[in-house]
Amino acid sequence: MSIIEILREPWPWYVSGPLIGLTVPVLLLIGNKSFGISSSLRHICAACIPANISFFKYDWKKESWNLFFVFGIFLGGVI
Repeated sequence: MSIIEILREPWPWYVSGPLIGLTVPVLLLIGNKSFGISSSLRHICAACIPANISFFKYDWKKESWNLFFVFGIFLGGVI
């Protein structure tokens, strides 16, 4: 059995679960990027609400990759 065949088969929950769960902390440690739906809600509010709130005053365009991620999740759920 080749490596490609092993990767294509479903993995047991005790292997795939921790790998999925450790994705967010690894991204935070490696790239210092917040990853998730809650951080993208902050980006959406900063882009759409022109209020003078200090929490939403930052360069949200730098984190636009996170908005594409959420859009992909939404699109995948609809299809």
